[in-house]
Amino acid sequence: MSQPPMPVKAEVVIVGGGMAGLSCAAALARRGVRDVVLLEAKTLAHARASSFGETRMFREMYSDPVLCRLAQEANRLWLEEEQHAGERLRETHGLLFYGESWDEETIEGSIPGARRVMDEQNIPYEALSAKEIAERFPLKPRPDFTGLFEPTAGAVRSDKVIAHWRRTVEQAGHRLLEGTPVKEIDADGGGVTLADGHHIAADQVVVACGIWSDLLLAPLGLSPKLEIWPMLWAHYTVDPSLADRYPQWFCFQRERGDDGGLYYGFPVLSRTADGRPRIKAGIDWAPKELRVAEPNAMCSEPPARLVELLDSFLFNELDGVQERVETVMSPYSMASDVNFVLDRLSPKLSLFAGGSGQAFKFAPLVGDSLARLACGESPAVDLSCWSHQREALRA
Repeated sequence: MSQPPMPVKAEVVIVGGGMAGLSCAAALARRGVRDVVLLEAKTLAHARASSFGETRMFREMYSDPVLCRLAQEANRLWLEEEQHAGERLRETHGLLFYGESWDEETIEGSIPGARRVMDEQNIPYEALSAKEIAERFPLKPRPDFTGLFEPTAGAVRSDKVIAHWRRTVEQAGHRLLEGTPVKEIDADGGGVTLADGHHIAADQVVVACGIWSDLLLAPLGLSPKLEIWPMLWAHYTVDPSLADRYPQWFCFQRERGDDGGLYYGFPVLSRTADGRPRIKAGIDWAPKELRVAEPNAMCSEPPARLVELLDSFLFNELDGVQERVETVMSPYSMASDVNFVLDRLSPKLSLFAGGSGQAFKFAPLVGDSLARLACGESPAVDLSCWSHQREALRA
């Protein structure tokens, strides 16, 4: 069957086929916008991009009260998303913050800060001692560790979500063009030129291509100041007798030498091809020497020292961990204040970037807000904390 001709005009062109681009396209579809073209340089949510994988955390346990409120709005929209999908897209099993409690915020917040915000906003949680954590979970907390458990948190099944959005936009008649890299954006934001020279005019352009957004926006003088952090995560097989006891967790520890101290993990949500239960775990920092501004300069092979640190934590601080079976480097686009960019850059051009590895939990809010911008409206909630004009993004 011959392929349909490449479009020359669209109401909305979306650049990027990860979480932000697909959620925007799905939100536009539900608004009745049919003339949408989504351009993805590789494949949707591919392995070199930050939307790849099976799971992401969702939570309301934040040290920042604004992010806490936005997470609550995102969770409300997740319920609507699940109604549209006709299936559960999230697993609710709780989230444990545990570790050292000190009054300094990390990129994930802090235990004291999260407790203050949850108290202020009446979010339920349990305060746990190191002894209580060790009795309840196959973890080995130090005696000085404390914990907070948010029972209403859990995991977004990101692989299911991507498939749901794809079905939604294809049923709406949107054009999803994979293997179609964009070379440049028109100076007025009124269209894009592809790598092969083909031009697509657009009433609105939405840039949602993660770490690659700088390559398109820098020539227009519109690129926010972001760094790219290569972040390591892996799958580990675990003792089947403990498989149903692993929590979703985040461990806070002060930086010591080359160990950034911040680690996270998921419960058993999948199995290996031969049926062994596995958990996902990762490091939540990147050494300064690995942080880059140019996406093609990011290291793609897991550095041996980071793998060693992650292995050491998993095998020494958890019970029942058996074998590392998969290792992945994921690119995080980071602003200096570890917050997102979601804003209109010009009358015809909008942007989502700076996802910092935390954006998927906000996906329905991101998609709805980008769709509203593309339709000439303002987001339904105050997103001034994600403005492209804030101090943290100035070069």
